[in-house]
Amino acid sequence: MTLRISLSSFRRPVALGFLAILLNGCGITSWFHSTPSPKAPPPITKGQDKISFSTEWQSRLYGIWQVDPYQGTLVAHGQGQVVVADASGHLVSMTDSGHQMWMRSLDGRTARGPTLAGGVVYAGTDAGKVYALTAKDGHKLWAVQLSSEVLTPVVAVNGHLLVQTADGHLWALDPKDGKVQWTFSMNEPSLILRTVATPTVHDGVVYAGFADGTVVALSLSSGAELWREQVAIPHGSNELARMVDVSARPVIAKDQVIAAAYQGNLAAYALQGGTQNWSVPMSVYQTPVLDDGHLFVADADGRISSVDLNSGDVLWRNDRLSGHYITGFGLCGSDLLATDNAGYLYVVDPQTGHRVGQTRLSDSGIQSTPVCLGNGQILAFSDAGTLYRIKLAKR
Repeated sequence: MTLRISLSSFRRPVALGFLAILLNGCGITSWFHSTPSPKAPPPITKGQDKISFSTEWQSRLYGIWQVDPYQGTLVAHGQGQVVVADASGHLVSMTDSGHQMWMRSLDGRTARGPTLAGGVVYAGTDAGKVYALTAKDGHKLWAVQLSSEVLTPVVAVNGHLLVQTADGHLWALDPKDGKVQWTFSMNEPSLILRTVATPTVHDGVVYAGFADGTVVALSLSSGAELWREQVAIPHGSNELARMVDVSARPVIAKDQVIAAAYQGNLAAYALQGGTQNWSVPMSVYQTPVLDDGHLFVADADGRISSVDLNSGDVLWRNDRLSGHYITGFGLCGSDLLATDNAGYLYVVDPQTGHRVGQTRLSDSGIQSTPVCLGNGQILAFSDAGTLYRIKLAKR
């Protein structure tokens, strides 16, 4: 007997507790991982506190929210509009100033997305549906039923919508009506993080990660496979130890693609042919940040590193946040940003790796990576459902 389990409640060793039991002829197997409570960070080194924070506005939204570094609610922003989706299936649209424009209820939880592109809002749900709505008023344009739970935000690119589902399928849909253009599938392990890397598209090629630790290059126009490589090979004495999901979005750096796997490796592959250039052991679920030829990585233990693109060598590493439950990692201007489940926002100097600013936005955690609006302003979303517009300034 085969029993498939997709776990929204499983996390890394410092994450949420988990217990799974297989019965009825499948045998009995149980796993348990404990998690420390959210904790305050150590103080910033004297003389290094160089960033001040001010709240431009904040807006408390109706809905059910949850902190989840693998499926955290993303904040879509564009053309003076902000769209978020809660864990009970509500899409909420606001103006840049935080005033609600419209709200719609969808079939299923919508914790992956939404995506705002070309005047349309796209959202996928755990009921396996993908929706397209007008950004202006939330009018439904179409909805399509896929084979299983949607695990990635919708990627809108060059006349295609790309989305991945929990059964190992990558779908290309037509933006006009949601009709399937092509599909690609991989065999999924019995235990997954219920997330995979959002596909990346470059020069007509789709780079996608899967829960078995594989990264694949496909033709955007046809879905034909160009190459595949194993970022991590499952090993260990139980299903949890063998989880190697490629959950960080592939990053294009010059002539190579950078991929990372949970409980696996950070690795670089040639865009043409997929030859591995280098690989280093590193458990990663947050998408690495590329800036001005430099690669920055937040690993599953909360350490932040600068990695040489040519060799994979670690140039500097900040371990002062080790053990923190990182929920977001990104870039705004010349600053690296990180958030955690204790509600803190951190600013890290990409040259030195030192924290140069930190503030607690909320008593609850922060959802996903803050959105950079430019001019030192960001949008950050709390576990309590409060959206903040924050101004960062040099002291």
